[in-house]
Amino acid sequence: ALTWPPNLWTRSTDSRVMSVAFSPDGALVAFGSADGTICLCDAQTWKQVGEPLTGHTDEVNSVCFSPDGKLLASGSDDETIRLWDPQTGKQFGEPLTGHTDWCYSVCFSLDGKLLASGSKGTIRLWDPQTGKQFGEPLTGHTWWVNSVCFSPDGKLLASGSSDQTIRLWDPQTGKQFGEPLTGHTDWVNSVCFSPDGKLLASGSDDETIRLWDPQTGKQFGEPLTGHTDRVNSVCFSPDGKLLASGSDDETICLWDPQTGKQVGEPLKGHGDNTQLIWDTLALQRTDIQPDAPSPVTSAFVKDHWVTLSSSRLFWLPPQYWNYHHIVILSRGKLAVTAEESLYIFDVSSALELDHRLAAYS
Repeated sequence: ALTWPPNLWTRSTDSRVMSVAFSPDGALVAFGSADGTICLCDAQTWKQVGEPLTGHTDEVNSVCFSPDGKLLASGSDDETIRLWDPQTGKQFGEPLTGHTDWCYSVCFSLDGKLLASGSKGTIRLWDPQTGKQFGEPLTGHTWWVNSVCFSPDGKLLASGSSDQTIRLWDPQTGKQFGEPLTGHTDWVNSVCFSPDGKLLASGSDDETIRLWDPQTGKQFGEPLTGHTDRVNSVCFSPDGKLLASGSDDETICLWDPQTGKQVGEPLKGHGDNTQLIWDTLALQRTDIQPDAPSPVTSAFVKDHWVTLSSSRLFWLPPQYWNYHHIVILSRGKLAVTAEESLYIFDVSSALELDHRLAAYS
């Protein structure tokens, strides 16, 4: 069955969704907005939970739940990071201050003991329980830090910057790990570790994706080419077998990270203003139940049909053709955002059927 909930909220101000994150238990979804607020909604009913979280005075660029789901972090153009109790909607402690320019990215370590934030030329680490800065700012980048990401074991922190480099850091000592990873010829917009931590992917304004061995700092294979405009976001599938990239060329490409070859044709259909396609969703590996069907990262829309493994699952009615983001969730939901509205398709039955057919075959 398809469910078509109404708009989650309506505002007269700039309510562009800048970032989306799901709680580890899949119960809540957080939306960071250009109007400086964060909204929470129930992932089952898609009704707004409480009032919008207010406190930021500029765009909220990034939101991220802690691994235990007890805290929500938000980074903003107002130069602050704020922590929230998602159950009460109240701010947890005082704003984390120290950055002197826009905060573009926030990320919890997988043990939840550290929070990283990226801004102009610096990365800062925080103890989320005390709100105190952990160590000194990590310096070395010479321009904006657009993306930060902890390795799965928490021993490394990767940062991608407008200075065209990726840097690796030891978050415990604050020291840089090895030399900067160089090769991109324009801004690096996104970095992401593979689930086993053996590869690091980066996407850039130079229209390429590159893969790196984080232990040696060497590039793994040749650059992945195919996009015709800047690459805004990269994300591994939870099993690490696919890498997705979203670009200003209005496509999503899927890649085999081991061979560097593109998987299938580019996924087309996005209209204007589709940058940061996959930064609107944080797929938590803890969402995946061992006996449940795997997240379907290879599903896509073609000719207005949601397609999986070359099979048409269901057709999107015309009013949803001008979508901006398509995301497959691990709990059988397909999210479609169109302008300022969010629509949810329950595709669990179709995915379960496909899962059973695959097992049978």
